[in-house]
Amino acid sequence: MLLPRILSAIVMAVLFICAVFVLEASNFIFAMGVVVFLAGWEWARLSGVINQAGRVLFAAFIGFICFVVLIYNLQKTLLYLSPLLWLLALYWVMRYPALLIWRHIFSRLLFGVLVLVTTWSSLVVLKQSDNFVVWVLLLMGLIWGADSGAYFAGRAFGKRKLARFVSPGKSWEGVIGGLLLTQVGIVVFAILSDVTFFNWCMLAAIALITSSVSVLGDLTESLFKRHEELKDSSHLIPGHGGVMDRVDSLVAAAPIYVLLLSLAGWL
Repeated sequence: MLLPRILSAIVMAVLFICAVFVLEASNFIFAMGVVVFLAGWEWARLSGVINQAGRVLFAAFIGFICFVVLIYNLQKTLLYLSPLLWLLALYWVMRYPALLIWRHIFSRLLFGVLVLVTTWSSLVVLKQSDNFVVWVLLLMGLIWGADSGAYFAGRAFGKRKLARFVSPGKSWEGVIGGLLLTQVGIVVFAILSDVTFFNWCMLAAIALITSSVSVLGDLTESLFKRHEELKDSSHLIPGHGGVMDRVDSLVAAAPIYVLLLSLAGWL
């Protein structure tokens, strides 16, 4: 099991590097569309759609919506939906398992459409930036930093459960450790970039919000998997589960991150 996991990780790393450093805008948009299509196929199962044809149809519908968004240049506008979506997700996580509305297939499917389309839109907007490489690497650093910091801090100090019924392994101490690590990363980034103190504070605030929301993305997918009694979103990636298992934090963090950068005037 270890070898397939390592090989899959290498392949994913190569694909990520190619997407960031090699692909032109049109090819990048298409590549992200493929990722969203696969994530949509998995999301249908997380929403309770067992029929294979239904899952493919749902993924195709998301692809169609992305195409419409691109044609009418609605990417930036859609980003304003993301705070509402993740406030709703926070409410679901906090009220699990008592709340009933999220259990309906239609509610979960609609949420999935909006989440995946806003994620795709945010990456398209980010790609159009002159500093795309810097911003996307910072985004991934925040997500990975929050996840890694939470893992090690949770193992060392974790006592108080973050969401006992959704993801028993996560703790408040772990989350705090992850947020602290991302702030250390922002300090390093600010020093290397030679930014003003005001911009440093802005980056720190964006990092704090982005990292916090990335945790919520992980919890939301865990909620759906727990309800459907699934360990992984699929088995598309040997040793790593499915696409959603790899991008659950990204789908929450990216739209919020790009929206905040845009509001700050950096996109």
